[in-house]
Amino acid sequence: MPGQGTVEDVVRCLNFAQDVGKQIKAAGYQLEKADMKMLLADLTAAVASAKMELSLLQGVCEARDAELIRMNEVLVFKGNLRRRGDGYYKTLDGRPYGQPYCSYCWEGSQKLLHLHSKILSRDVRVCPGCKNEYQAARTPYLEADGLMV
Repeated sequence: MPGQGTVEDVVRCLNFAQDVGKQIKAAGYQLEKADMKMLLADLTAAVASAKMELSLLQGVCEARDAELIRMNEVLVFKGNLRRRGDGYYKTLDGRPYGQPYCSYCWEGSQKLLHLHSKILSRDVRVCPGCKNEYQAARTPYLEADGLMV
């Protein structure tokens, strides 16, 4: 029966394998052929379950690693972003520049999604994630030329 890929599930499978091994050892390795086959089948199943639980645990660890990397990127960007009008911008020497990011997505889920001009309307920008619309005048592209020293 597969578990959830937790350390407890791995330990449970390995403890069962250890118990089977103890049964074989306690019998002094002198078991009926059918009993030995049954115990070896149980031991093989326990080891296979432990392998499966370890692979599930590896997937859980990789997902958590990816989340930690994303959270680290959020922390790095958090110090380099500044709100201006209805959008967030990267900063250079404390001044915003470049394409605006969606304020709704950044404030709600820390996702940096650039706003795009709406088709057939230059006065409106749209977030590709949340589909919120912003006035282009309140979310302009800010040139960085004047910021370089």
